[in-house]
Amino acid sequence: MSHTDKVEVMDFLINILKDHEKSLDILITRAEDVIEDDQSPRTVSQNPPPLKITLRDWTEFKDRAIEAELVCFEIMESIFLCKAITSNKVYIYKEKTPEIELEKGEGGDLILSGFNLGDLEEGFLCLNGKLEIGLELVAKKVKRSKDLEHPTHKILHELDARYTKNWLSRELGIHREFIVQGSVD
Repeated sequence: MSHTDKVEVMDFLINILKDHEKSLDILITRAEDVIEDDQSPRTVSQNPPPLKITLRDWTEFKDRAIEAELVCFEIMESIFLCKAITSNKVYIYKEKTPEIELEKGEGGDLILSGFNLGDLEEGFLCLNGKLEIGLELVAKKVKRSKDLEHPTHKILHELDARYTKNWLSRELGIHREFIVQGSVD
């Protein structure tokens, strides 16, 4: 191979390397633009916060909760809350716990109000309470009113976590591993 042929081959290789360098510069610029776009605030607006929907009917809540990724439950201020979280919606069911009050009547007798007593055995269980949806509650403590003239005592309820998880699992058709006691905001 002559000296001129060698120079031409070298020029050809140099031109190919220059073209590859330009292509690499273009690819690096595109990659940097993609990275900047992913980290921009615009991405946040593409994923809006989940829509919160409060349902009054337990059957409708159950129907919507089938697609839930997580179910949370708790009692806050005498209200049972159950939230079914999906990818873009949070379904909420609320129900007020039964109000059972004790007050002193004439002669110091205790008077219970707030429930119907079918028989004596049912009466003791009634103190534990039950929601309209069928979930059983446990009597937690008695809260005294601030009225000194006519003091009343209100029975407050709580949930048994294990029982509630099993009950919700059966009702909603969701494995109990995806049901937690607490709240998600």
